[in-house]
Amino acid sequence: MALVGLALTASAQLRLDNAKNYANPKKGYYDKAKIEIDAACEEEGTKSNPEVWAWKGYIYCRLGESEKPKIKKVCPENWAEIAYEAALKSKELNTEKEAGIIELNNAVFKTVAGRFIDEAYNDYENAGKNNDTSLYRACINKVDKGIKIYQSSGAQDPQIKESVNYARYIGGSAARVLGDNKSAKMFYKPLVRAGYDKEYVYQSLVAIYQYEKDTIEAMKVAKTFTEKHPNDYKAFLLGARVSAWAGNVESAKTYAKAAMEKATEITDVADKSALICNIADIYSDIPDYETAQAEFARAIEIMPNNPMAYNGLGRLHYNKGIDFAKAADLVPPDKQDEYDQMMAKATQEYEESIKMYKKSLDINDKSDYEKQQRFVEALRSIKMVYARVNRPLDDLKVYEQ
Repeated sequence: MALVGLALTASAQLRLDNAKNYANPKKGYYDKAKIEIDAACEEEGTKSNPEVWAWKGYIYCRLGESEKPKIKKVCPENWAEIAYEAALKSKELNTEKEAGIIELNNAVFKTVAGRFIDEAYNDYENAGKNNDTSLYRACINKVDKGIKIYQSSGAQDPQIKESVNYARYIGGSAARVLGDNKSAKMFYKPLVRAGYDKEYVYQSLVAIYQYEKDTIEAMKVAKTFTEKHPNDYKAFLLGARVSAWAGNVESAKTYAKAAMEKATEITDVADKSALICNIADIYSDIPDYETAQAEFARAIEIMPNNPMAYNGLGRLHYNKGIDFAKAADLVPPDKQDEYDQMMAKATQEYEESIKMYKKSLDINDKSDYEKQQRFVEALRSIKMVYARVNRPLDDLKVYEQ
């Protein structure tokens, strides 16, 4: 019985040796290596050997990466899953922590993770092209899996770290499309901690926390953006917006001033006018209507036909009208004259708002996506003002067309 056992072990070891020989990159007989390693994983003498499973993971990765027709023919579609499971089993069996086996398994983990992340990129692109939300969900799942596999490899390669961060960015973007705030936070929070350089990450997290009415977390994200990117005016602009939303007037003013000071690299007239409009919107939200109007005027002086500025003025006057209407509601019943005066001021502001929105619609040539969005924004807003003053929408049909 002992001799039979030795013979079986020797036979199984021979299969492993053959698999390793065939898998030599100089030979590249991965189809033959697959036959040998599959058999070695079933043999009594080697099926508990961590090296066997490590080599199975490695060989299946080579099968998946090969472009040779005869290799592709024998490569299963789920080669990455098989390789991953094999490396996991090898890691579990490697109780002695043999360095060579650990290195081989880590190579498998990195290859498989890269495969899942590459597939996630493709799913994301195809989801947008084909308007297929199921592909966005597939993208999220593959990014999540790919990142976890990378992390299990313990790899510290800067290039891999960059790839993982971009995968988080793609996964978070897919989650935002689906309205999956939980997944978006899971992907984007590590990017914020790492000081990732894409503004969309910070804006998205802030938008999520605003939706959840979590002022503290929104402020943390904006503050981290300014700390990680102290020379980026967009970071301070976001800080100003969040502060205004949170009702922190002084903080909003400080951030807005810093954003303007740091925007020294802006030379394009349209970009500079847009920045000033954003600053003006923040003052409008505080609210500091006088400063806001002055900033909008400055934006128009730089770029006279900027629909963004007139949209902002439309919103400003509408908000002023709302403020007067609210003040009128607080007037005691016995002071009808005071009430009428307040409502007259509210109506005056509503009329001014309508004038600004119409100006925006009239000058907007809709020549690019952003201007088209401004046009839609103005049309929706002016309808809201019309409803407030009980005016029929007949004269807006020309804009709807």
